[in-house]
Amino acid sequence: MGQLAPLDHNAEESTNTTNTRVAPKLTSRFVGHRLSSFLVATTTVLVVLPLLAVNGNPLTSGTTDSSIANNSKADNPTTTGGTASPAEEKGNQVSVKTYGAVGDGVTDDTAAFNAALASLAKAGGGRCRVPKGTYLISATTNPAITSHVSSNVHLVGEGRDVSVLKIAGTPTGNFLFCSGDNWSVENLAIDMQDYFVQRAGFAGIVATGSNWRIEKCAIVKMGRRGILVNGGSNGYIKGNLITKTEPSPIDNSAIISVVDGKGNFPVNMHVIDNVCINTMIYFKDGKDSVIARNRVSGSRFGTGIITGVHSDNISVINNTCSGGRGRDQTNTYVSGFELWATNSVIANNTSYDNDGSGIAVGGNNCIVVGNRCWNNAALSGAVGGSGIVAVAHKRLPNAASGSLFIGNSSFDTRPRGAMTQAYGYNEPGNGLRDIRHFGNDYDRNKLGSTHHGGASVRPNVFQIHASETARSPISSEMKNKLKVLANGDDTGMSDSTRRVLHQYLSQ
Repeated sequence: MGQLAPLDHNAEESTNTTNTRVAPKLTSRFVGHRLSSFLVATTTVLVVLPLLAVNGNPLTSGTTDSSIANNSKADNPTTTGGTASPAEEKGNQVSVKTYGAVGDGVTDDTAAFNAALASLAKAGGGRCRVPKGTYLISATTNPAITSHVSSNVHLVGEGRDVSVLKIAGTPTGNFLFCSGDNWSVENLAIDMQDYFVQRAGFAGIVATGSNWRIEKCAIVKMGRRGILVNGGSNGYIKGNLITKTEPSPIDNSAIISVVDGKGNFPVNMHVIDNVCINTMIYFKDGKDSVIARNRVSGSRFGTGIITGVHSDNISVINNTCSGGRGRDQTNTYVSGFELWATNSVIANNTSYDNDGSGIAVGGNNCIVVGNRCWNNAALSGAVGGSGIVAVAHKRLPNAASGSLFIGNSSFDTRPRGAMTQAYGYNEPGNGLRDIRHFGNDYDRNKLGSTHHGGASVRPNVFQIHASETARSPISSEMKNKLKVLANGDDTGMSDSTRRVLHQYLSQ
C-alpha cells in the first residue's frame, strides 16, 4: 500500500461549537489501559457491564439491516447510555406541529423546531416529537436549527424513513447542535442534499456533553460530515445509517471524533451497529472507547475505519470494511482499516475487496486477534499491498512496536494470475521492534506469506513462525486482555481462534 502516513488533520472539526457545555468528568471510568467494556449510565453513576456485550447482544459479525433497526431498545434510555430526564418521565412532550411545523417539504419549518426545542430547554427537558413528514430547514444560520438539543431533551421522530429534516440550501454551518447531558436524537432522518462544503467543521449533527445517544437515525446525501463528536463522555452512536450519494477522495467522515476547544478528549464512546456507505468512520481523538459491529463500504478517503494517532485503548471489534476505492487526496491507497491508536484490541474484523491493504496497524502495544483479510490490494499489490500491515512512520518511531498478532488469516481466493493481495503480513519501512506472531495463516497470497520493506534484518518477519518469537514475554496487562478474549462468550470469536488463544496462553 505504499508509504502510509497517519491521518492527523487539524482542520476545523472542533470549530462552530459556541455555547458548548463542558462535559463533567465521569464518576467511574477506566484506569490504565484495559480492554474497553461497554458502559451503561444510570442517573448518578456508571456501571461496568460484562465485556463486549451491548444490551445483551453479542458482538458478532454479519449484522442484518433488520437487527440494526430493532436491537437498540430505544424505549429504555438506561440501556443505551442515556438517562430519562425528570421532565420526560413526567410526560413533558411537545410536537413540532404544535409550534407551526407543516412537514410538507415546501414550507420553511425552521422556526417551529427552534420554538419547540427552546420550550423544552426552558422546562428542564422533555420529548420533542417529530411526526411523519418532510420538514424543510433553512440553511442561513449556524447551526441551521439554532435551538440546541440541550440537557434532558430528546428529539424523536416516528422512524428514519418517515420523519425527515431536509436542508433548504448550501449550509452555512452545522445542521443540528446537541449539548449538555442526557439528551438524545432518535428515529429520524437528516437530508443534507449532497451539499459538500469545503469547511470540514460543518456536520449533520454535532454531539457534545455526556450520557447521550444518537440512535436509529439516518443522515443521507451527507455532504461533508455526518456526526461530529466534540469531546464529551459516554456517548452512544448506534444503529444509524449514514450515506453519501457519491464517495469523495477528500477527507469526509460519517462519524468523526475530535478533542473539544478546551482540550477534552472524547471518552467512553460507543460507535456500534452503524452502516456507512461511500464514507468512513474516523475516530481521530478518543480514549477507552468501542467501535463494534459497524459495516463500512465504498470509502474514497484513506480507509473504512480509522483510529487516530491521539487515540488510546480502543476496542475495534467485529466490524466489516469493504469496497475502498482508488487513491485519496493524500495519494494514499484506500484500505479497509487504518489503526493508529495505542494499547488497542483489534479483534474479529473482516476486510475485503479494498484497493489498499486490509488492516494497517500503526499503534504500539496492540492485540490483533482473529481478523480476516482477503482479496485486497487491487491497486497497491505491486508496491506491497497486503492483508495485514504493521506500519512504521518517521513521526511515530514506535508505531506498531510491541504488538501481538494471534490467529489472523490473510489470503486471496482467486487463481494466482488474478490475485492482488501481495502478502499475508507486511512490514514496510524501518523502526518496528518486539512484534510477536502466533498461529496466523499468512499463506495463499500473490507473492508470499510475509515481507519487510526495510533495509535492515527484520526478525519480526523472519522469525514469524519460530518458537522463540511465540514464547517471548508479554505484559500481565496484555495477558489479561487475551484471557478475556479467549474466555468470553460475547466476542464473536470462532472456535478455531479460541483454540489458538488458549494454546498461546498455555505456553
